[in-house]
Amino acid sequence: MSGAGVLTYEFTSGEVLALALLLRNHEDVLDSRLDSLKCILEDQVYQIMTIEEAEAFFK
Repeated sequence: MSGAGVLTYEFTSGEVLALALLLRNHEDVLDSRLDSLKCILEDQVYQIMTIEEAEAFFK
């Protein structure tokens, strides 16, 4: 960890997509402490893809 307990990491587009899909598919068993990460990843998906592409991706 760097700084005061803050982890810095730059995800590739592929990592963002894989993690977003993983978290979306398993959200019913996720710890609520991961909600912010899930939102950040989903926001990144919508920056990488159009809304239509993202909706198809998550289905």
